[in-house]
Amino acid sequence: MPRVIVIGSVNHDRIWQLDAPLVPGGRIQFSSRTTRLGGGAFYTGLQLLELGADVAIVSRLMQDEQGQTALRSLSTAGFDTEYIVIAPGETAPLEIFLEPSGERTILAPTGRSQSLTVADKLSGAGVYINALALDESLVAQIDAQPLVLSQFPLRPATPRPADYVISSRDDVPDDLNLAWQRVGQIAGSRLKMLVLTNGIRPITLFDGSQAVEVEPAAKVDTTDTIGAGDRFAGSFLFALLQGQAPAAAAREASRITAEWLRRRNA
Repeated sequence: MPRVIVIGSVNHDRIWQLDAPLVPGGRIQFSSRTTRLGGGAFYTGLQLLELGADVAIVSRLMQDEQGQTALRSLSTAGFDTEYIVIAPGETAPLEIFLEPSGERTILAPTGRSQSLTVADKLSGAGVYINALALDESLVAQIDAQPLVLSQFPLRPATPRPADYVISSRDDVPDDLNLAWQRVGQIAGSRLKMLVLTNGIRPITLFDGSQAVEVEPAAKVDTTDTIGAGDRFAGSFLFALLQGQAPAAAAREASRITAEWLRRRNA
């Protein structure tokens, strides 16, 4: 059972199921509003747990009732929660507007870019990072881990050593060489590969000189893909830890993510 350190957010996602697309100045109805745990660290870690990993989560929760409830839920799910910081303040939900097509609009409160930190020593077979701000001591500990996968941050972020960086194809430049340069500014000299998902289109693996395309699993008809990218990342990292080559790991991660979407739809 590999031990994996997952670094990032645990959110309270408040999901508004809209009856029509968002339009400027429009008046839109919603058919449902639900709140559930979410966030990059949560979904990725949950996938790793389901695959059999031992998962420790580095995150921050508020000390109010919602934060305490989330902490208990994480512990019940099987997470090692010793690295979670409990901070003063109230939990602010992440508002997610979900259109009938599946398109998402996310409203996040300010103040979510405070640096994550840990008081104790980290040790694992792998690390996954989906966070903007990391303090210096945490970055140093990440660099000591044997395998690191990071989500490509969409806003200014702390550079972090990473062997693999994962992103949506829509979130990086079309020119792969330019994308590689930008990713290298975040991941540094350890960077081995950029992994780009693209919906139902092929997954691109780029090592700075050569691109390989991997056919994804068959499309799953769904209007709710929240968490799918994070689930893919967790499955990809687990496959790498099992010794699979990157292309095989991407193929396996796509298959596992598609199965998860089918189960959730059911």
